[in-house]
Amino acid sequence: MSVDKTNKIKILMVLGNTRMGGVQALILNILRNIDLNRFHIDFAINFYAETNGIEDECKKHGCKFYILPYFRIYNYLSYKWDWTKFLKQHNYDIVYAHSTNSASIFLKIAKRLGMKTISHSHSAGFRGSLIERLAKKYFAKGVGNVSDYWFACSDKAAIRLYGKDYANYKHYYAIPNAIDATKYLFSNDIRKKIRKKYGIGDETMLYGHVGTFSTPKNHKFLIEIFENILKKQPNSALICCGAGALQPAIANVAKEKDISDRVIFAGVVNNVNEIMMGMDAFIFPSLFEGFPVSILEAQAAGLSITMSDVITTEVDLTNLVHRCNLEEAAEVWASRIINNSTPTNRSYYNDIVANSEYNIKKTVKKFEKLYEELVKSK
Repeated sequence: MSVDKTNKIKILMVLGNTRMGGVQALILNILRNIDLNRFHIDFAINFYAETNGIEDECKKHGCKFYILPYFRIYNYLSYKWDWTKFLKQHNYDIVYAHSTNSASIFLKIAKRLGMKTISHSHSAGFRGSLIERLAKKYFAKGVGNVSDYWFACSDKAAIRLYGKDYANYKHYYAIPNAIDATKYLFSNDIRKKIRKKYGIGDETMLYGHVGTFSTPKNHKFLIEIFENILKKQPNSALICCGAGALQPAIANVAKEKDISDRVIFAGVVNNVNEIMMGMDAFIFPSLFEGFPVSILEAQAAGLSITMSDVITTEVDLTNLVHRCNLEEAAEVWASRIINNSTPTNRSYYNDIVANSEYNIKKTVKKFEKLYEELVKSK
């Protein structure tokens, strides 16, 4: 397939929305490091974030955003029509699905129109009610048949979308969720600044979590864990970074437990790296994950991490990671978290992450090579 008159490879990335999360963080890291003289990236989304979305920075890199309908099963025919009309109007070289629940539909259209296709699995499970999960699983089943390249962030994410034999496909590629580790190099000056901003005293243990307020992140259990931490360690606080539909309900849980004054809901922030320097430990009791970027970030910041044992072991780069079963009581989690102390030499761990395969500069080089190879293939 030929590229456009500027000789740039034109890529359409499809994702649900611009609300900051793991996928959106990866996209920003790609844009900050990819050669924009050779590649142009646009986005198809269902909606913009309520506040502080990634679109402003993306637009600074020359990206355009297009709103396409959300797939609701009953709108199958109109969904196909809208995508067909849109792709006929735009001459992309590659259509790249980060949002994979309905990717079998729009990638098939893109393929029929002569465009190359990529699917990228970022999650190890499906969200929503039982009916919604079954429907998403059904429509996601055919993604591998219409995508030229299969990407996944972990083994669990690959199995979820492509099946247990995913590695036998000749164009399957493991794509690590990488970060710029240097931004997380611990600084005591930044730590003091963050703790002052949020009113955290020097003697207070500040526990942290980063993630969208959605069911898989298990925030209700997180609050229960922290409630038990307070019983054992009264001079503690919890900071939660992120936004989402469940945030008001979780804030209400903290209120009902009478610990609202010890829980900080920071919302969407653009300085997670600095806030992690202000933390003393990281808690992550997710029900499922593809490959949680925040666990990489926490290790780069030198934080002790206690997380659920369902998460892929591929994220365990250091001895900072500790696992706990979700069937264990919140009190057990609390005891283990308190015992898993953060080391004094936090900077030591930054080098481990920076020199690993999860360095964003290495990942972007891999992306660039794969994009070019895909476009040149017949």
